[in-house]
Amino acid sequence: MNKNVAVLIAGILVMGPFYGLLLYFFEEELTIKQIVFQSLFFGVFMALGEIFIFERIRNKFKKPKITDDHDKENLK
Repeated sequence: MNKNVAVLIAGILVMGPFYGLLLYFFEEELTIKQIVFQSLFFGVFMALGEIFIFERIRNKFKKPKITDDHDKENLK
């Protein structure tokens, strides 16, 4: 649970502002208010995606760890 909170905070405080900087430098027609709202929106939903969606995808394709010596011999 602590990992999820850390990811949510990182999404809001790290990923969101980076997206906001990209918008600031590359989008000329947006106001500062629009950039702030879009970066917060992006940060929150990117963090939620990281917590709920990307984690399941990583776990689905994760290779199982081999812990027994007997299993190591059978794989060779």
